Amino acid sequence: MPGPKTIRLLAAGLAIAAAGVLAWGIYQIIPMGEPLPRSEIVGELNGPALASYSRVAIHRYGERQLLTGQLLVTARDIDGLAQAPVLDTQVPSLKERLQQQRVRLAQAGAITTLAHGTGDLALAMLQTGRSTTDARNLIYGGRGTGVFDLLGSISGDTGVTLIGAPGGQPLFLVAGTLRSPGEGDQPAAWDALRSDDLGTTWTYDPEVTLGVPQQHTTFLTDRLAIALEHHETGVRLLYSCDGARRWSATLLKEQVWPDSAAFERKFAASAERDREAYGEGQLGYGWSLYPLDDRRAVGWSWRTRVRPEGQEAPELIETRRFEVQFQEDASPAFRVTPEVPRVPEQAAQVLLTRDEPVFETEGGAIYQLDKAGLSWVKRSTSPDVRGARSWIGQAWFGRNAWVIKTYADHLFPDNEYTKTYFYSRDKGRSWRPFQLSYEQERGLLGLDQTGDALLTLAERGGKTVIQRYPLD
Repeated sequence: MPGPKTIRLLAAGLAIAAAGVLAWGIYQIIPMGEPLPRSEIVGELNGPALASYSRVAIHRYGERQLLTGQLLVTARDIDGLAQAPVLDTQVPSLKERLQQQRVRLAQAGAITTLAHGTGDLALAMLQTGRSTTDARNLIYGGRGTGVFDLLGSISGDTGVTLIGAPGGQPLFLVAGTLRSPGEGDQPAAWDALRSDDLGTTWTYDPEVTLGVPQQHTTFLTDRLAIALEHHETGVRLLYSCDGARRWSATLLKEQVWPDSAAFERKFAASAERDREAYGEGQLGYGWSLYPLDDRRAVGWSWRTRVRPEGQEAPELIETRRFEVQFQEDASPAFRVTPEVPRVPEQAAQVLLTRDEPVFETEGGAIYQLDKAGLSWVKRSTSPDVRGARSWIGQAWFGRNAWVIKTYADHLFPDNEYTKTYFYSRDKGRSWRPFQLSYEQERGLLGLDQTGDALLTLAERGGKTVIQRYPLD
């Protein structure tokens, strides 16, 4: 048996090792970088504040800037909402809901003066505090002066989507109410409002067909729009030549994978043989679609072997690129290139505009679409965080700076990761960490128009202001 001295030495060694592990774990969770040192107030919202939970989106069309976000309405917000049109009464389903509720309340004696009112129904219901929903979507607009005026609001707790043709002419605000589930080959249509003056005024458009299940909807011109749709018959390329009113559809699998039937029979036989060793294997297809110019788009499709949940990641079998040329009074022309290099998956929620540069992230890698060469170029990799490899959760790309929010494992995970912000002034060749407070992160809008600074929303003196933090 070891003697007391040996035991003491072993205990001391274990204590030192444990202290070292603890110190390393604490070191890993200490935030990297320093807070951004300088800021200035560059604008304010002339209207009600957006909710702290709201995901605020900023859209730019030249000097015109639009903000969309949500608000949980309280009594103090009513006067601010009255500054701009309450758009609910333009949408038939929302107007009917308000009318029915007004009649019910009037019958109960709650608001008898509104039983047969002829004024602004939606605003009146808000003023009485009797609206069927207290969640509203707000649209703010500015023109480079720093002041954002409230342009309109509409009820709904699922948010709105702003889709614009090049230059923002026209703009469509897609609401969270379904107008039509889709008939025949036409996709589902959600209620939408149209603006032909960059958001200053909005008019209900009963003919436009936009919203889920369309994905990656993009206007190549004010008339030609494209999208992907996961249809019961397979993934379809949708294209419209009349400003998203009527859509035509092409089954992409028939165009990109004409050999799919033979391949899938062979795959099924192979999967049956491998079932005992690997479990039930399935064949999967992924898709992406990007605008190129006013007549062309490019996309990729990848075929994978998917193992049962909990086993290894999907195995890539092949990737193909498809180029689409849209033609007047004719079906789109496809050009398919097989066996191209692996590509990043397309971010599901990002809306693209025709002439902007396109970036994607995958893991810790940043890729940019080379529209001339029709290929993806790896531009950078996120830096390690305290010795651990990081991956990118969110990214913003400007002309003069890039910003990424990264995550990394640490020694004491507890179902959480180390979160670190970095910025680069040399297109990802070098990165500098920095810190954002909870309030700054909650109000983060992204990069300013020059791409030199971060913009955040903040509360100052009862107003919502826009703060600019230079990245230097």
